[in-house]
Amino acid sequence: MYQHKLIAIKMKKALITISCTLFALSAFAQQALGPGTGIVSPEINPDNTVTFRYVNPKAVTVKLSGDFLEPRTPVDMTEGKDGVWTYTSEPLKGELYSYSFIVNGKRTMDPSNIYQNRDIATWTNIFTMSAEPGDAGHYYMNNDVPHGTVTKIWYNSSNAGFDRRVTVYLPAGYEKSKDKYPVLYLLHGSGGDENAWSELGRTIQIMDNLIAEGKAVPMIVVMPNGVVRNASAPEATEINMFQPTMANSRDQETKPMEDEFPCIKKFIEETYRVKKGQYNTAVAGLSMGGRHSFALSRRYPGTFGYVGMFSGAGSGPENEKELAALFAAKPKLYWIAVGSADGVKVSASALRDYCNEKGYPCEYYESDGGHIWKNWRTYLTIFSQKLFK
Repeated sequence: MYQHKLIAIKMKKALITISCTLFALSAFAQQALGPGTGIVSPEINPDNTVTFRYVNPKAVTVKLSGDFLEPRTPVDMTEGKDGVWTYTSEPLKGELYSYSFIVNGKRTMDPSNIYQNRDIATWTNIFTMSAEPGDAGHYYMNNDVPHGTVTKIWYNSSNAGFDRRVTVYLPAGYEKSKDKYPVLYLLHGSGGDENAWSELGRTIQIMDNLIAEGKAVPMIVVMPNGVVRNASAPEATEINMFQPTMANSRDQETKPMEDEFPCIKKFIEETYRVKKGQYNTAVAGLSMGGRHSFALSRRYPGTFGYVGMFSGAGSGPENEKELAALFAAKPKLYWIAVGSADGVKVSASALRDYCNEKGYPCEYYESDGGHIWKNWRTYLTIFSQKLFK
C-alpha cells in the first residue's frame, strides 16, 4: 500500500514537472512570436528620404552602413529619447537598397525590419522604394499586376550523378493556358546559387511587371545552380551547415557548367511547355554567369538566339574558331553589359572590340558603378525587353 502511494506521489510530481516545462516552453514560444520592436525602421518619407531607427539605451556608438551612402562610409546615428538612435538619409532614387547597423563597432541587423537577403554568406536588411513612375524601384516591387509562379524543383543530373535543384519562373497564366513559351536561362555569379537571381536579382518582380506592361514577351526563366558540385542552395542541401563561398577556380566554374547544361535543358523541355529552337532560347548571366554564357554559346553554337554577358566576358582571340561558328549560326542578339567602374570592363570592352573588328554584330551597354547587384538588376530589366521579338 505504501509503495502504491509512493508511486502515485512520484507520478504526480512528474506530471507537475512536465506541465511546468510545457508552460515554460509555451511562454517562451509566445515571447519568440511577439509583436516585434514597435519601432518603424526603415520609414520611407514623402520626400523620398528614409529614416532608420534603432533602440539601445546602453549603446555607446551606433552607425548606419548602406549601399545608398555616398561615399560608402558608415554614418553616425543620433541618440534621442528612450535610447532611440535615428538617421535620415538624403532623398533616394527608386531602387532596392541594403543596409545594416554598426553597434559599438559590431555589425548588427535591424531588429525592426524583417526583410533580409543573403548574398553568398552575408545577410543584410533590405528595402525597396519607387521615387517616380517607371523607375528601377517600380520594377523591383510587387505591384498590382498578374503574378507568375515560382518553383524550386529537383532534376536528376546524369552528368553530376545526383539530383540538383533549379528555380523556375512561369509567367502569369501559364497554368490556365496550353501555349508554349520561350526560355531564358539565367545564371548567377561566383558564390551564388539557384536562389540568387530570384531574391537579390528580383527576377520575379521584374518579369511580372515588364510582362504586364507589354514590355517583355511572356517567357519561362530558368535559374540553375551554376556550381555543379553543389546540389542546391544551403537551406536545401544534405550537407550539414554548408557555408557558401566564392572560392571557385575558373576551371571548376566553366567546364562543369558546359557539361551540365544539356541535363538542365533536357529536364526543362520535358517538364514544361517550351518553344524549342534557337530563336526561342536565350542565355544570360552575371560575373561568373556571364563567363558561363560566353562559354555555353561557344560550346553549343546554334542553341541560343540571344546571349547576354553582365559584368562577365571572355577573350575573343583565344576563342577565334568557336566564335566564328557561333556567329555563323546568326544569333539575333549578342549583348555585353558592364559598369564603368567595374574591373571586368577591360575584358568586356576587349570582347566588344574583337567583335567589331571581325564584323560580328554585338551590342555594348555601359552603366555607372561597379561589380554590384544594382547594375545586374538593371541589365536584366533591359536585356529581357529585347528577347523573342
